[in-house]
Amino acid sequence: MATPQTFLGVDIGGTRMSVGVVSSLGEVRALRRLDTPRSAGAEACLGELLAAARALIAEAPSGERPLAVGVGFGGPVDAAAGEVRRSHHVAGWSGAPLVGRFSEATGLPVFLENDANAGALAEALFGAARGHGPLLYVNVGTGIGGGIVLKGRIHQGAHFNAAEIGHLVLLPDGPPCPCGRRGCLEALASGDALGRRARELQAAGLLGDSPLAGLGSLTGRVVGEYAACGDEAAVRIVAHAGTFLGWALALASNLVDPDLILVGGGVAALGDLYLAPARARFRDLAMDFLADVPILTAALGYDAGVIGAAAVAMTALKT
Repeated sequence: MATPQTFLGVDIGGTRMSVGVVSSLGEVRALRRLDTPRSAGAEACLGELLAAARALIAEAPSGERPLAVGVGFGGPVDAAAGEVRRSHHVAGWSGAPLVGRFSEATGLPVFLENDANAGALAEALFGAARGHGPLLYVNVGTGIGGGIVLKGRIHQGAHFNAAEIGHLVLLPDGPPCPCGRRGCLEALASGDALGRRARELQAAGLLGDSPLAGLGSLTGRVVGEYAACGDEAAVRIVAHAGTFLGWALALASNLVDPDLILVGGGVAALGDLYLAPARARFRDLAMDFLADVPILTAALGYDAGVIGAAAVAMTALKT
């Protein structure tokens, strides 16, 4: 049996970054995880990523050197130009020529994609969507991204902007979104949105006797941790966000008609605390013959990003 080929996957998110060697079977052979300090700026982050990429290539066993690099970025990209369009969460990435920088650093072919699109492809090829038809994938972390996979390929759209479900405007007078608009799904249901709503309720004195009422730093991660421990106020905050997710999934599904909906990312790790309210709202709002579309937690967890980035390179070389 032939040795599987390997590819380098680079996942650049708003909170964490990863660089990994991934086989053509979707196996992570080596992995480096890095924090994404928002205050450090793009160039510092990019320097760490390039150094990790070079190190992993140098450490690869003989005969297993990666054939290409896939980069998944947490924001809008121009895949044809190989550049970032903008980042909503870390300053300095707009216009960053990621394909050129990684190509220069590694000497390999490099392919760029939005990180949620890459995660969708990973789940379609190696995760919970194998064997399914059209996939709608949503990644809920610091922000919210989405991906659509049709017949084993990412649907990019005419401007590489398909499936940006996080920027569906649900409440035009709602909270501000990093994209510059108000009331987007990302502003209502992301990890950052959990923290913002908790702070608003704390300031209004509406957290009751919850321990959240006395905390000095209320982030989405803190809210999630308290919700997982059963704190009623935190559970309500998470459920509130989940209902907005279900609303957006219904709107998207009425357009896409997916066979399966997968939700990944750190907030999705809260499981039914977040997804049960989402499913209930989805059933209320989706067209009746879509109401039974499964909404499941993605299978690949945090590794979906790096596996998906590598999968982008795999599929590009097969084209």
